[in-house]
Order: sequence, then structure tokens, then C-alpha cells
Amino acid sequence: MSLFKISVAFRMLRHQHNDNDPPGSPALEALYQDLDSFINELSEHPPDLLHNGREQDMESVLEQSPYLYSLESLSTGYTPLIESYSGRPFDIQPRQSADITPHQVAMTLSFFPASKEVSETDEDSEEDEQSDKETLFANTTPPISPSLPVRKPLFKLSSVGNHGQKDPNHVPAILQRRDFQGSLKSPQSGIITLRSSSLNRQDSGSSTRSGGLSPSLRLQQRKITSPTSPLAMHSRMGTYEPLLSAPQTSFQMFFPHYALLSELAEKFVAQVMYLSERRKIAHSFQQPTSFTRAEAIEIIRHLLPTGLPNTLYRKMSRIFIHTTPPLIAAIVMPDISVKRNTIYNSTPEVYYLVEETIEQGMPQGIYTPLTPCYTNTCLPGQAGCYAYTCPNREPIGTEKMKRASAIKRQDSAASSVASLQETTLSRTWSATVPREILQNTPDSEIKRQEAIHEVIYTEEDYVRDLKLLDELYAQPLRSDPCIDSEYREAFCDNVFNNYIQLLELHAKLYQELRDYQCACQAQGKGGFVGRVGDIILRYLYQFMALYTKYGPHVVLAEYAVKKEINSNPLFQTYIQAKERLAECRKLPFRHFIILPVTRLQRYPLLISAILKKTPDDHPDKHDLTLCSDLLKSVANAMDEQTAATKMTLRIYQINDRIRYKTGEYHDLQLTDEKRQLLYEGTLTRRSHMVVESTEIHVFLFDHLLLMTKEKKGNDSEEEYYISKRPIPLELLHVQEATEGFSIGMRAISTAHSSLASTTGTTLSSPFGGQYPILIHHLGRMGGDHLLYAGNTEIRITWKENIVLAKAQMEKAQMDRQVFEIRSLSDTSFTGSTVLGGGAPNHGKVTCSVPFLGVTGIRMIAVGTVSGIWMGIEGDTSSIRYILPLPDVQQIAILEEEHILLALADKTLIAYSLDSLDPTAPHKSAERPYQKLAQHISYFNAGVCSNRTLVIAMKKRGMDSHFKAFEPICGDLRNPHNAKYLTTKSSFFSKAPSWFKIYKEFYIGADSFAIHFLKARVVVVCARGFEIIDLEQLSMNRNLPDIQHPSFAFVQQRGEDVKPLAMFRCKEHYLLCYDAFAFLVDSRGELIEDSSSLIIWEGVPQAVAFCYPYVIAFDPRFIEVRNVVTGKLVQILAGEHMRCLQFSNGTFTPIIHGCMAHPFKPDYQYIFQLQANFEPIF
Repeated sequence: MSLFKISVAFRMLRHQHNDNDPPGSPALEALYQDLDSFINELSEHPPDLLHNGREQDMESVLEQSPYLYSLESLSTGYTPLIESYSGRPFDIQPRQSADITPHQVAMTLSFFPASKEVSETDEDSEEDEQSDKETLFANTTPPISPSLPVRKPLFKLSSVGNHGQKDPNHVPAILQRRDFQGSLKSPQSGIITLRSSSLNRQDSGSSTRSGGLSPSLRLQQRKITSPTSPLAMHSRMGTYEPLLSAPQTSFQMFFPHYALLSELAEKFVAQVMYLSERRKIAHSFQQPTSFTRAEAIEIIRHLLPTGLPNTLYRKMSRIFIHTTPPLIAAIVMPDISVKRNTIYNSTPEVYYLVEETIEQGMPQGIYTPLTPCYTNTCLPGQAGCYAYTCPNREPIGTEKMKRASAIKRQDSAASSVASLQETTLSRTWSATVPREILQNTPDSEIKRQEAIHEVIYTEEDYVRDLKLLDELYAQPLRSDPCIDSEYREAFCDNVFNNYIQLLELHAKLYQELRDYQCACQAQGKGGFVGRVGDIILRYLYQFMALYTKYGPHVVLAEYAVKKEINSNPLFQTYIQAKERLAECRKLPFRHFIILPVTRLQRYPLLISAILKKTPDDHPDKHDLTLCSDLLKSVANAMDEQTAATKMTLRIYQINDRIRYKTGEYHDLQLTDEKRQLLYEGTLTRRSHMVVESTEIHVFLFDHLLLMTKEKKGNDSEEEYYISKRPIPLELLHVQEATEGFSIGMRAISTAHSSLASTTGTTLSSPFGGQYPILIHHLGRMGGDHLLYAGNTEIRITWKENIVLAKAQMEKAQMDRQVFEIRSLSDTSFTGSTVLGGGAPNHGKVTCSVPFLGVTGIRMIAVGTVSGIWMGIEGDTSSIRYILPLPDVQQIAILEEEHILLALADKTLIAYSLDSLDPTAPHKSAERPYQKLAQHISYFNAGVCSNRTLVIAMKKRGMDSHFKAFEPICGDLRNPHNAKYLTTKSSFFSKAPSWFKIYKEFYIGADSFAIHFLKARVVVVCARGFEIIDLEQLSMNRNLPDIQHPSFAFVQQRGEDVKPLAMFRCKEHYLLCYDAFAFLVDSRGELIEDSSSLIIWEGVPQAVAFCYPYVIAFDPRFIEVRNVVTGKLVQILAGEHMRCLQFSNGTFTPIIHGCMAHPFKPDYQYIFQLQANFEPIF
């Protein structure tokens, strides 16, 4: 039989075998391939035809044997390995003389069948799926075997010189497509196709043989892995030289590698440049290389193999946008593309080539869905190989099952880019173990291995999602302009916290678990993991510090993100774009933020599952038990701190929803780091006529109390409109609750239940049956607020929380408790006529002074409107009534002379101190005294220029006349001066005078007080402070100079402000008024800085000084401020507060005060302000 007849018979036999019989063995297939290749090599000159001298072409053969050779079968060619596969584009380079290189002449064939337009949506509908199937399978043309003769060329030659000059006859690949498709209609047309023997390809290393064939396309959503895929015939990068009879020219075929982005990018750029030369669009003037999205997809369609789904072309164009650096960039992008992050085939989207990227070099990378199987012996059409992700493996199940599997994978917990390559294989441990081993393994051990395996692969998922948080959000956001650069870093630190430390820790934990698992698998076929508790335990000790820092802060991070999204559209767009990335698996940004919290909550369940299946005698039992206990302690600690963080979140919400009155703003300082919300609730406030009641939503913070009215905002969320001025806790006083704070008692007072007021109104009147809470806002800007609770329990709860808030504040600010109240007499003096009471009335306490008694005991003298009292300091029971004098206003002690001075009924009287001392052992019945002056308004005793002086003021009209008395009697306790203690012996005799007049002077203004400086005296008068030099009375000076512009604030207040006192403050002077205080220098000029002006909270009636603090006495509280900073330091609240005595003692200033007893309002409480610091003189 002739060779030609053998070939015809072999072809018929092979054709019948493929149509009727099941697939044969790989060896038989290889034999078919070798025989077919051999026949094809001899098909150009069939031996039988040449021997008989009758040259026939294929058409004549077909005419002779129509049964064996159908026109369709032979015109399309026949190759058993790649039957029904579509044609592939390739380049053919003619080999000419040695001086012509293959790079100088290139023959390009572009074969792309027509396909439908790109869908306008990226949804996975049934119609799109069916259309993709038709595109993938129906519009395909099997390649022609090289054994068939080529009647005419199917392509045009395109010569390219060394400098890239184009041949004028060159036709681009896009335009060659139509010519080539037309050529396929001819029966003589054919495509030279790769042919390789499966028996000897392992031994072939020559460039004239082909490599392997490419894998089928693995789609991420439709999961098309079929041997009939267009990519199944794509060759690896290589060449093939067919056996042709041309004497002078041979052809070398070049098969492109579509997975290499650099090659695809070069061809894409060339087509865009060619397109830009032949048409212009609106943006061509701005960017010459501009093109539309539809044009980009069409170019990629022609560059890639035919028959691929339309979604792949859109994804490939997306790759060029997201490469680093990007190859193309957008000029115009519609809103739908921005919102959905989807590439559409729509004209409004315009892009351009990035020149910098082209100059630097094409982007490098591999698109894995287009890569071939990495096993050299694995070819499409076979049953696949041992590779885990072999693309040539036959599809399992129906299309519906694969689609359901894809949907399930999208909902899985796998993370990172690797999640895009998930397979349908189960992640259970049993799926990785041979069946015979499972059958011989106890169920308890199988469940234990499954639990261990779950810990490992979920740890991998956790690490991958943390990496996504780092790569997609945390790192890019720190440099993205969607957030203002001024607070970008602080925002990122607030949102992401210490996630990077968690990532590093868990990456090490997973790696060690995975390494141990691999080691166990290498030791035996079953891959049984022995112990994991010891590995996990080593890392658990670091959990406490990391998770207690990250976990409680998550709620604040979520709120910060939500707030930024609502106020920043750029940030909102940024987050939405990230969430639509395939890597995120349609998971929101919140998923990655709360991921560590959910993971920590899952750890106890995972460890418990292993622990339940671990025998008691197993060496891992002890470690797993410790792991379980540690995880529970970490979770509990995180939950406890989260409760405090939720309170902070509530504070932030309140701060964002606070609304102020028009033109009124208050710095509430709610965003301070350690701010606390102690209590909140609703109370009611009633009008004076009891017509209606208003609900007041009250917030009690750790630094103030805030009363608001709650209303619904436009977003249906609550808004809080400030009703009354915020009340600082220092100035907050609640009736029957906070009275004891001034004397160091931090408990609710129940000693009295009536509302102390001048009108005698009780708390239950006039609204009987109600539960009132009387809140005092101390200070000039405050007031009294009467609110009502719903029941007794609510009222008590509010009072307890207010007391707790004030106690916590004082405890937290112990360094600000610079003074404390020390009792001098608490129940010795009953209330005045203002206070009332059934006990004997001692009258209003007006003044006091300490002194050293005859026996050396610290004594105190107290002046009231009914006389003078003396006793041991601090001993209430020792105080005695020793001198009946009417309307005592001032008392003073001359310590060196032992003289007591008293201003009673405007008469200044001097008494021998020892004669009044109730502790003196030998007390005389006589009480020597001398009257110094009458009609005296006030006086003061002190030392000026080393002289002990007593200066008294007598008012005459609008002037103030002063007399300065100097004692000349010496120490009356000294027996040598006993003559001054004798009374007159006869009517005409006169006792020696104790004082002499030192100076007399006056000022033409009403005055209020006089103070001693070192060499001068200061008269406090209506026009300010008169500085008087007693040695040169003509050298007086007035402070401040209100004509100076810097003191305009004093002049503007005019008579509304009253001068109180002036003190030496190191090199400066402190001028105190009843509204403010400020510093001046020695020249009388204002010290202008931020802290020079002190604004009093209250309206002080008297002022004392103990550097560096100034103490102002308001009738309801004592205010202590720092003269250096001007800040409020301390508040001591009390009713009917007044200063009794201020004098600069030898070691420390002496400050006495009086107030209504906190718990016994019928008594007057006399106290001394005791400094808790070392005074500076």
C-alpha cells in the first residue's frame, strides 16, 4: 500500500476513534501524535503521487474520496491533540541571509473573530455567562495541521528597521484581522500549527522544537477550567521550524507569552500610538495619546486570544491602571465608575498613556490566570497532573455547582490577594489525609486534628487580613491627600492604633505553627500534629499588653472613621474605592478595624475545641489549659477597659451634638484625654407660675455639670441645646449634699432638710409632693437652679453622683489643694440675727486675731457686735466673754507692747493684753486702757520704716484724714513700764500716754483701707491706690494711671469697680479690685502678658495674699488663684463667708475667716486658712 493511502486510512481510523470511542491512554495518544507528525512531514510531496508522476493537490484527492475527505474536515485541518481548539496568533519570521536578523523582518498574524460589545455592567448574570460561553466555545476555529499545503499567504509582511521605521505597506494587526478572517473561508487556507512528539519532548532541547502548551484560563467568578479554553493551545515561549521544502527561506514561529505584562504593555502602547495618529478626540489636544475606555478594551481584545469572556478584557485594562507605576491614567471618569470601581465600555471615560512610565520601562509582572501549568509534561487535553492548581484538570460537576462554589468562596473568611485563587478543595484536615489512614484513626483523634488544623488555617486568614489592613488602608492613607495633612498622622494613629505590633506577633505565631505542621507531615503519611499548646503559650504572654491597647480603642476608631466619612467626601470616596477592590472580598473597612477584637473572642473557642478532644494524659493538656485561662483573662481585661472606652465614645458623641446659643460659646473641654461622663439623666424645671414644666437633660462630667434641652436633629439624632451656663465642679454646690467639702467632709449631709434661704422656703414648698434638687452655681455669672426629680431614689442618686464627682476631682487634684480650713471655733458662737436660732445670740462675728498668751499658749481673740471673746486657739470650750463692747469692728495686737487695739462703736481703744488674758495666773481686776481717737472708720497696725505704727482714718466730708500713732510705752508686760498701767490717782491727775502722734495727713477721696509696705503706706481709695511716703508727704503717687491706654479697662468700668487691696509681689505689685486683679511694675506700668489680668469668679469683699496665691473672699466661697499664671486653683464653698483677719506674721501670713456652720446653720464657724505649702516672702 502506498504511503499516501496509508495516511488516508490512518486519518479515517483516527477520526472514527475520536468520534465513537472513549479517550485512550496517554501512550496511545502519543503514538497517534508521532504518526500524525510523520505523515504531515511527507504530505507536501506524497510518495505515491510522485512515483506515478501524477501530481495531485488536495482538492483532487477530496474529489476522488468524498467519504474519507470532507471539505470541512480537511480545510480546517486535523490534529488529535488540539482538536476543536481555536486558532492562535503568532509571529512568523523568515530566515534570510546571515546579515538579516530576525528582529529586522517580522511577519504578524492577527486572528480575532468578531465578538459582541462589552457589557455595561460587571454583574454575573445568566445572560453574561451564556454569552461568555458562546464567545469561548462557539466562535472557535480548529487549527490546520502543518501537513496540509498552504495555497496563499494569510498575512502581510511588516519590515521593521533597527531604528523602528515602519514599512509604508505595513497594516496594523487591528486592520489585518478582517483580511485574515476572509482568508479562512477558503478551503485551501490554513494555519501553520505547532506539532510536537509527546514521546521525545523531554529529550529535545533545540530551539526548533516547541515548549509545552499554555493552561486554560481560570476565571475568578465563572471558574472556567476546560481543555477547550482558547488558552489551552497557547505555547510556552519558544520557536518551531516546520519541515518545508522552500529552498532558500525557512520560517521561525514565535508564540507570545500573554501572562507577561511587559510584553502585553509594549504591544498595547504601540497600538495606542498607532490609533492616536489616525484619529483625534476632544482630549487629544491636552493628551495626544488619549483614548477611550471602549478603545482600550478593543485593543486588549485584539492582543489577547479570541474566545475569552468580556470581563477579562476589562480586568486587563484595570491592571494597566493599577500597576506601579501606572501605565495609563484617567482624564475623565464618570460617577458610576468612581462609585462602583468598575471598568465599563463607555465613551465618557478617557485615559492617556503615562509618559514617565514608558520612559522608565514597561511595568513588570505576571498575570497568573494566563500562565501555563508549571509541569513540563502536562498538556491541555490530558486529564491534568499532580499540580495542586493544574489548569488542565477536567472540571468537576455542573456549571451550576461551580457557580455555587464560587459564591461560597466569596463569603469565606480567606484573606489577601491569595483569596482570589481559592480552590474548591476543602480546608479540613481530613481532606489532606488518605482515606485508608482516616479509616484507621479514632474519631476523637480526627476531631482533635481538625481543631488543630482550624487554628492554623484561621491564623493564616487572620494574618492575611492584617496585611490587607496594612497594605490597602494604613500605609496608603498616611500619604493620601484625602485627609488634611495637619491632622492626618494623628487620625491614622487614632484609627489604626498598634495594629502593626499585632501583625508582627501573629505572623511569627502562624509561621511557627505552620512549620511545626509541615514537620509533622514530613514525618508520616497522616501528618498528625502532636502539640500546639506550647507554641501558642509562648506568644500568649504578649497578648495582654497588645490587645488591651487595641481592643478597647476600636469603638473610638470606628467613630473617628464615621465622623470623617460624614464630613469629608474625599475620604468617603477613598474608603469606598478600597472596599470595592477584589482583595477586600466585598468586606467593609469596619471588618478590618474590628478584626483583632473578633479574633481574640474566637481564640477561647478554638482552644476549647482542641482541649475537649485532648486526653488527660496527653502532654499538650497542661499547656492548652494555661492557654485557655490566659485567653479568658485577656478577654476580660479588654472588656473591662472597653466599658470605659464606650464612656469616652459617648462623650465624643455628646460633644459633636452640643448646640450653643447664638453668640455664646463655651469651651467645654469634652475631648480631653481622661474626660469622664459620670452620670446623665432627665430632670424637670418648672416656671414660677407652675403653668408648664420643661425637661432638662443634665450631664455630669468629671469637671462640670451641663444642663441642656434635647431636640431631634435633621438626621433624626439627638441634639443638645445648652440651657444654662456650664457649672464647673469647683463652683457647683448642691443643697444638703456638698456642704462638708469646705471642711474636708465628702459625704451627703442629712442634718437639715429645709431650704436655707432668707424667706424660709422649704424644699417641699410650694410644689408639695415633688422631689426638688437645689443647684447653686457659685460666682458672678452663676445662679440658683431648682430642678425636680421623678422620685426620691433619682434625687438621692443625683446627689450621690455629684458628691462622688467632687470628691474624685479633689483627689485627682491634690496638688491644687493649697489651703485647708482649720477650725478655730465651731460651736462657740450662735448665729447672728440674720441666721436666727434659739440659742443665746452672741451676735455676728466681725473680727479675730491670734496672739501668744501669758503662759505661752496660742490664744485667739474674737470680736463680735456684742464684745470681745478670748480662748485657747482651737479649743471651743475655753473661749470666754472677757470684754463687753458695743459693735466691735476691728481688733489688732501689738505683740512687742502686748497691747490689744479695738475699734468699737467707732472709738479706737488700747487695752493691756495681759489684763484680758483668761489664762493669766495673776489676773488683776483692773483693765488698763486708753482711748486713742473717736469717729474712726477703720484703722490698721503695722511696721513701716522699722517703726510700729497705728494709723486711724477719720472721715471729714469727702476727704479722708489719717493720724499715725507710735507707741512709746514699751512692753507693758515689763515691770519697768508698770507706770503706764496705773490709773489716775485724783481728778486732776493724768495717766501717762501710751502713744504719740507721729504724722497726720489726708487725701481728697473716700478711702476703704490702709496697708503697710516696707517704707510706705498704701491707702485704698475710690480713685485707686495712693502711695504715701510718711517722711515726704508731698511725694505721693497714685496707682494706676487710668489715663494711660493700657489701663483703659479700669477706666471703662468707672465706679462699678471697687479697689480692695495692694500687695508687694516680689519685684511687682498686685492691685486687687472686686472684679479683677493685675500686676504692675515698680514704675506703675501694666505687666502685659496672658496671665497678668485675673478675672474673679465671684465678687470678693476682701482679699488676702500669700505668695504665690491671692485669696478672695466672696460671701459664698473663697477663691484661690495663682498670681503668676492667673489660673483658678481652689474653691472653698460656704454660706456667709467673710474674712476676719489678714496680717503678715513672722513666719507665715495669718488668714482668719468665718462662715455659717456647714451642718449646724445656727452656729458660726470660725476657721484659719492653713497653707499646705512653704510660703515665699
